[in-house]
Amino acid sequence: MQSSKNFWERCTSLAIMGGTFDPIHNGHLAIAEAVLYQFKPQRVLLIPAGDPPHKPNKPITTGEHRYQMILQSICHIPGFDTTRMEIDRSGASYTVDTIKEIKNACPAGSTIYFILGQDAIENILTWKDARELLGLCQFVVAPRPGMYEIKKLQRFFDQLEESYNTTIHVLETPMLNISSTYIRDAFKRGCAMSSLMPREAEEYAYSHGLYGSFTPDYSNSHFEWAKSQLEKRLSPKRFKHTLGVIIEAEKLAKHYNADIECARWAGLLHDCTKEYSADKKRALCTKWGIKIDSVVEGHIDLAHGLLGAESAKRDFFVTDNKILQAIRFHILGHKNLTLLDKIICLADFIEPYREDYYPLQQMRDLAYVDIDKALSLGIMAMQKEDSARGKTLHHWSDDALKALNVKEHVK
Repeated sequence: MQSSKNFWERCTSLAIMGGTFDPIHNGHLAIAEAVLYQFKPQRVLLIPAGDPPHKPNKPITTGEHRYQMILQSICHIPGFDTTRMEIDRSGASYTVDTIKEIKNACPAGSTIYFILGQDAIENILTWKDARELLGLCQFVVAPRPGMYEIKKLQRFFDQLEESYNTTIHVLETPMLNISSTYIRDAFKRGCAMSSLMPREAEEYAYSHGLYGSFTPDYSNSHFEWAKSQLEKRLSPKRFKHTLGVIIEAEKLAKHYNADIECARWAGLLHDCTKEYSADKKRALCTKWGIKIDSVVEGHIDLAHGLLGAESAKRDFFVTDNKILQAIRFHILGHKNLTLLDKIICLADFIEPYREDYYPLQQMRDLAYVDIDKALSLGIMAMQKEDSARGKTLHHWSDDALKALNVKEHVK
């Protein structure tokens, strides 16, 4: 069976955006989206450069990684696509060769736009076979962010059009001032990228250790980085509670000979999504494919354990399933409680900064004597409070009490 043709072989209108894309960021996507809206090509094709001749001595992330970041970032956008034609081509990558290859494959008379930045168009006459290139397609110029001297270049554009039989358009869109260099440096500092680049590209870069980004080794530096990120995310009161849970979880883990590092991590991240709005919690459950039942739907705050486990994996690069499970079920418990699960549930109830409530002191007295009895008191107290507020009780808590199998409880 013959392989399918490249999609552009059927395109009568195509926009091409080249670059190193090291990495792809939201500025690239904003330009591509503006071109799609303004010029209405059938597709915008993002092409990662293979061996860019204008960056001969600059280290560049391998073409395969850059291609995969683009692919995973745009595959869900109908109007965008990508190709590995330049990274698979041997030798230096020249735009004129790429445009000729695509133009020859497209139907005769197709309209081809080539998207480039203001800096690039100013130097277009230094490019390989510039005269031929200028006659092959129309050019769409993305202005520099925050600068308006593009109008001063109109005379230059007019000269190019007259002398080289080409057409030059100026993209009408506000530009995002985002730099790939800044993003690479920010990765090394462990900064959040959600407002700078597609989430898919960020996760790919972290998972492959690109740009000097750390891998999840649960080292102290990783823990301190996660704690600093969490402090920005939570209110002071919630962060203080989190620190209290870490303290108590470490003590309980040491007392019961459990994994102290796992307890620290689960304690740190157990409430990482607690303060999200109700609408955001519901939206994330849908986006992340987290199934919730009618009880959780009616009291969506109960989802913060489920969401917290997913956020721990996505945002803080935690991969240990024991930690993720302890976060996931720290609110309601479940029928298969592990020792770590019990430690995090109980630490959440009795951490040292908790304001007094019944039966806090009894739980603290029992915590280092009989963890099951202490935890049972907490779960029953939570159920009693929820019932008094008219909330439907979740069966997971009953399952947890049955699993704890405590016949008698301290009054």
